[in-house]
Amino acid sequence: MSKKEPEEKAIVKYGPDRLAENAGVGIKGVDPADIRPPQILLTQALSDPDDFKDKEGKQAEVGQFFHTGQFKIYDSFECYFLFAAKSKYIDKRKPKEGEKDQYKVLGCLVDDISLFGMTFKASSLFALSKLFSSVISGKRPMYSFRCKIETKMVSGEKGDYFVPVLRSLWPEDDPEKLIFLEDMAKSFDARGPEAVEEEEEEIKSESEREEPTPF
Repeated sequence: MSKKEPEEKAIVKYGPDRLAENAGVGIKGVDPADIRPPQILLTQALSDPDDFKDKEGKQAEVGQFFHTGQFKIYDSFECYFLFAAKSKYIDKRKPKEGEKDQYKVLGCLVDDISLFGMTFKASSLFALSKLFSSVISGKRPMYSFRCKIETKMVSGEKGDYFVPVLRSLWPEDDPEKLIFLEDMAKSFDARGPEAVEEEEEEIKSESEREEPTPF
């Protein structure tokens, strides 16, 4: 009698739904204030390719955005900005130039209201000026504007590089969305600049060229 062939093992599926269901496992003892949001970065010519790959291994092209938490690549994206704080930084490549201004902001994507952080400095320092002006002139909070962020190429003495631009913005009038956004924005506003502070670390994806880099 021939031996019975072993039955094939069932293929075990462990998909996004189960991962999301268990997202809080193991971090219940972590202070929420210590959890920093993922960043949306802009790919430059000298960016490290390994830092800008999506879940399928596709590399972001120069001038595209990369979400470090969702591992997604964007040509542009729509969002609400919830909090902004101006601070100082020192360019590690040129420390003798001293402190420079930067804006660190928190926002959430329109698609899934997921939180992210961005830093605007050097040639992108005033990228959100149109939004700030609309807040004052329109007498409505920053989170109540739906914004579209794109990129543009800038040419300098050392070559071409990209900067983020606020291409368009329009008022959000959905009451349910506004209430939710208000609660999020107020929670960060209560914490002040601490809400966007993070440990200093060298970002390998940052361009090494002498021209100013946006991130």
